[in-house]
Amino acid sequence: MTSTLCSTPARAIAIALALAFAFASASGSAFAQNSAAIAEGLFRDGKKLLDQKRYAEACPKFEESARLDPSSGVKLALGICYEGLGKLASAWGAYLDAISLARRDGRRDREKAATERSAALEHKIAHVTFDVPPGVAQLPGLVVKEDGVAIGAAAWKNAPIDPGDHSLEVSATGKKPFSTSFSIGAGADSKTVPVPELEDAPRVEGGGPGEAPPVTTRPLATYGFVALGVGAASIVTGSILGGIAIADAADVRKVCSAPTCSNASAVAENSTAATLADWSTVTFIVGGVALAASVVMFLVKGKRVQPAATALQPMVGPRWIGLGGAW
Repeated sequence: MTSTLCSTPARAIAIALALAFAFASASGSAFAQNSAAIAEGLFRDGKKLLDQKRYAEACPKFEESARLDPSSGVKLALGICYEGLGKLASAWGAYLDAISLARRDGRRDREKAATERSAALEHKIAHVTFDVPPGVAQLPGLVVKEDGVAIGAAAWKNAPIDPGDHSLEVSATGKKPFSTSFSIGAGADSKTVPVPELEDAPRVEGGGPGEAPPVTTRPLATYGFVALGVGAASIVTGSILGGIAIADAADVRKVCSAPTCSNASAVAENSTAATLADWSTVTFIVGGVALAASVVMFLVKGKRVQPAATALQPMVGPRWIGLGGAW
């Protein structure tokens, strides 16, 4: 006898996983479509504000639109908006992005407009150089931040920058951090900001110079979303496998209702149903553990923990499966 639903555990599992994947893909596609719709709405709102030269209100609209659905059109509009605010370096960068995206999309008109605007700005952009001593540049754990954003060594010299007030922070392992502020004038201003040799940090008892007790913050909320997705997918898969197992068992009972059965096909079908039932149970357990873990991680998100409390680890026993860890 052959079931109308499936004849082997492998095929049943493939069907279940395919359905779960299709469900996840459909959800992702719907999310992407929703993001594109939101981005389009933001772009249109920003365009109206841009036409009214309300640059300070228009620019955040274009920034969020570009984050959700980057395109040459929104990058070009963002560059024009930045230019209206006098943020010429940011405008130049947006135009360069627009050129790249326009080439990708085959929009020669946007590529031409962005190229002309970027070329017109090049001689107007201000630049800054951070004079980092060689000894500091070679320090372990060195981090240089401009306005709170980490920048690499390539951006330390003659880097484009918008006019206005800015901050510089320099830190390294075992050293006192250095910070300063500086201003960039309008026009093609050029400024050099010196960075001194960093002083040794005070020695902390039980550690080396400047080594504070190892404490960190785990982004548990992020892990919680991952665990939630795994749990949901496992529950869906377990449900499908369980349904197939029940259908196969029903087919077997139609042929053999007695405790013993001499029909070889029915016996094989019954074995398949049992295997599917086992897989269904396992996936339900995994799903339940993952969902429970996601709830715990949402509840304790942001809790400060020791580095030894690493991400959750899988734990498997003779008759159980679970997740372990500390936070």
